Parts: sequence; structure tokens; C-alpha cells
Amino acid sequence: MPGAAKGDDGMHGASMHGDVIAAIYDAPMAAQPWAELSGRLRRELDCSGTMFKFARADAADGRTRFIFDTAWDARESWRLYDSTYRYLDPTCHRPMAPGAVYDFDQMMPLSPDGEAERYLGFCRSIGASHALFTYLGEHRGVRAWLSISRDDARGRFDDGEAAALVALLPHLQRAAAIHARLEAERNSATIHAAALADIGVGVILLDGGGAIISTNRLADRLLDRGTAIVRDRDRLKVRGANGAALSRSLAGAGVGEGDGRVIVAGDGAGDPLHLLVRPWRDEQGDGAGAAYVVYVDSPADQAVPRVDALRRRFGFTYAEARMAALLAEGRTLEAAGEAMGLTLASARTYGKRVLARVGATRQADLVRMILTSLARLD
Repeated sequence: MPGAAKGDDGMHGASMHGDVIAAIYDAPMAAQPWAELSGRLRRELDCSGTMFKFARADAADGRTRFIFDTAWDARESWRLYDSTYRYLDPTCHRPMAPGAVYDFDQMMPLSPDGEAERYLGFCRSIGASHALFTYLGEHRGVRAWLSISRDDARGRFDDGEAAALVALLPHLQRAAAIHARLEAERNSATIHAAALADIGVGVILLDGGGAIISTNRLADRLLDRGTAIVRDRDRLKVRGANGAALSRSLAGAGVGEGDGRVIVAGDGAGDPLHLLVRPWRDEQGDGAGAAYVVYVDSPADQAVPRVDALRRRFGFTYAEARMAALLAEGRTLEAAGEAMGLTLASARTYGKRVLARVGATRQADLVRMILTSLARLD
């Protein structure tokens, strides 16, 4: 690829090249995956912009994830790209061979309809007059691309710079495969945690020292409520007469090899929770990660999965969904309002909103619609 020769800097140094490779393998595991690497590549390759793109092979482009870093304020140009020019982006529709590097001339030959010229004009207007594109392949149903660009002041990418990018591609492709695997595992963990929340079970993972590693959304809600269990800095604390039972369980006393130990938390606060504390033994791993699983069941929160399901199904607010769940239990409007701490006038207002949102005119119709929807959702 013809272009102005560059000095011996950036990716031309062996040490710098090694640092960039290390950054590539760090990218999928970063707190904000790929964001730091995007900026690193922009600086090392002397670009005005870099962009990673990830999309499920079976998903519409609207679900595509973009991670980019630019030398300009990209907020306005991104809005314009996303609303007007995205469908002209050649990486969205042009076949690309994994491991190959393409420039604008190869990706966007002049077209009779003028769309190539239109997209190129937009790119020039934001400082992306020259670009290289590469397809990182499909991994576990996730496709990945990288594009880098320069403005006219920096000039075209020469053959040596294209070769430097090609040298990084095997590492970028492996990192994209790691990214896809991590995303699949994160999604599976999220689905499992959500499924437990949907059946009314909170889950808290603790490390060997008793520190909280992660929670599902129901456990978060119960911890935030703070009447039976609470976060004490990064640790789980049990309120009530059995406050010391958790410490004994984590120390090994009372937690056997079988089903673990049940602790009643908050029994004096009027909001008891049942905690099942079980040691987690990873027979195949090296012991890193969770050492204990705490399952939390709240007799007072048996409507929580129904509330969450109703919010997803009908688009209720939390208060509206709770009112709908209480009415579906057969409570009167007055009793539902009392359970929610509402005045009668406010209860009637929420009741009217709930009926209007589902298109019902009577409570009996509401109950039928809710029970039918929950049979499908839960």
C-alpha cells in the first residue's frame, strides 16, 4: 500500500511490539473490555481513530457493540454515524477474509449509486481519510472486526504499517476468541442468577475469607433492605439472634459435607430470611473464586419473582407490578394499598394505572391476564 514512510517508532520497536501483544491479551479481561487497547493501538499505530466491532452472527446490526478511541470529540460524529451512515459501513455488508487487511479502495470501490462516495465524504469530514480494515473472525457465534483510520495530516498507511497490523492479527484473533468465551460464561452466569431470582432465591457467593464476590438481583435487594442481612464493608453480616452462626459456618463448624447449614436471619426484626450456607468445592479447578454459596429464601418476598416477571411482561413500574401481583393474589384494592403503605386514594390511582396498562376493566380480568402471563414467563 503506497504511502509516506514513517520513522522508526511506535510498532517498529521489538519491546513496544511485545507490550502491545500483552495489552491485546489483557483486553478481553479488562473492566471495560477493549477500551484501553483501542486507545493503545491508536497511539502506537499513529492513528486518528481505532474501532473494534462485535456482533452476534444471528443478530441485527442494532445489537452490535462498538468500542472506539479517537483523536477528536466523537460524540456528534458517533450520533451521525449511528443514525445515518452505519448501513454504509463496508464492514457491515462486505465479505472479508479473516486475517486479511483491506484499505478504502478495496472495501469501497466507486459505485454508480454514489453511496461509496457519500460514506467516504463522511469519513473525511471526521478525520478518517485513510483506513485499514480487518475481520477477526467468528468465535462462538460472535463476529469481530477492527478498523484503524488517519486524517490527511497523518497520511496514508504504508506497506510496513499494514504488515505491522498483519503481525498482530493472530493475537487479536485469539483475544477475540477469549472474549467470546468469557462473554458466553458471563451470559450463562447471568442467566442462572436471574433464573434463581425468578423463583425467589437470592444467591451470594463468598470467598474463603467470607468476603462477598457476587450476588444476584434478589440478594442485592435483600442486602439493600438491610433488615436481616447486610453488607458490612465487603462482608456478609447476619442480623438477629443467629448473627454469629454465619461466622461459625464459614469457620467450618456446623457446615458438613452434605447439604450445608440453614440459618434464620433477622428473626427479631419481623423480616426473617432463611440462609442455606454451603461450601463450594471445585473438584477440577485450582480453588480460585467462590468458597461458599449462600442461598437466601425470604418467606415475605414470595411475590418478588412475580413482580419481576410482570415488569418484563407489561412494562410496569416496580410499584405498579407489586400492586398487580397483590391484586392477582385476590386482595382487595384497599388491602393491596395497605400492604404497600399507600393511602386509599393512591391505591386507587395505582389500580387504575394497572388496569389501563393491561387493557382490563375489572379486577377479575386483570387476575386472569396476569396468571396467564405468569404461566408462560415463570
